[in-house]
Amino acid sequence: MANVELQGETGGITRVVLNRPQVRNAITVESVVELRDALNQTIDAGRTKAAVLHGAEGSFCAGADLSLVRAALDGDPPAVLDPLVTELHQTIRVLRSAPFPIVAAIEGFAVGAGMGLALAADTRVADRKAQLVPGYFGIGASPDGGVSYFLTRALGAARTTSLFVHNRALDAAALESFGLVEELVEPGEAVSAAVEQARALAGIPPLALTRMRRLVDEATTHDLSDHLDAERTAVAELWQTHDFREGVSAFVERRTPSFTGE
Repeated sequence: MANVELQGETGGITRVVLNRPQVRNAITVESVVELRDALNQTIDAGRTKAAVLHGAEGSFCAGADLSLVRAALDGDPPAVLDPLVTELHQTIRVLRSAPFPIVAAIEGFAVGAGMGLALAADTRVADRKAQLVPGYFGIGASPDGGVSYFLTRALGAARTTSLFVHNRALDAAALESFGLVEELVEPGEAVSAAVEQARALAGIPPLALTRMRRLVDEATTHDLSDHLDAERTAVAELWQTHDFREGVSAFVERRTPSFTGE
């Protein structure tokens, strides 16, 4: 059985499914490599207009598979754990560079690295029983998977630090209050709601999307002058593209634009 499955939907929507339900879709080196390969396969095929990332059978992702981590402690921990973190981080980079919007459908728990995968998506839908859990201090670890990066930008340094040191779960009400999810739905409805949201986002311009992500990720590290320069560079890269011409023409002609990523 594959650790990750790709499932097509109508309208150019692809579901990317973490498929280790027996361990609540906890990750291993193999599974994060499979996830990255699945994403790259989807990108290379060029048919996906939006993707939904979710876990199988009612759980998003329980983080690293701690049974394998525990076994590694009896041998050479870095030899096992460094590839896990390295491959996870490479997969996060691919998620953030995909030329189509990604919606995470969060059911059950997203813990540690699973939280990072959920936060790396462009938007999130969660059911009312969902929880995002840092988990790191519970096992004597520090954050990975981009969790400290995404949370600090979303919540600020003080609130993020408090979440980590208390190892506090973010329940559905907190996720909505903090703006970390776009939509809350009843249990069992997160995937279908995320697919509908993906359909609504499927027509957005791919080239503009990747530049927007880059600008948002850089915004808290630039001063205003540097960021204005970065914005100018990004928009100037688009001026000679088909998509920019198409977008302007469609607006003037009062029709829906057809963006191709070219």
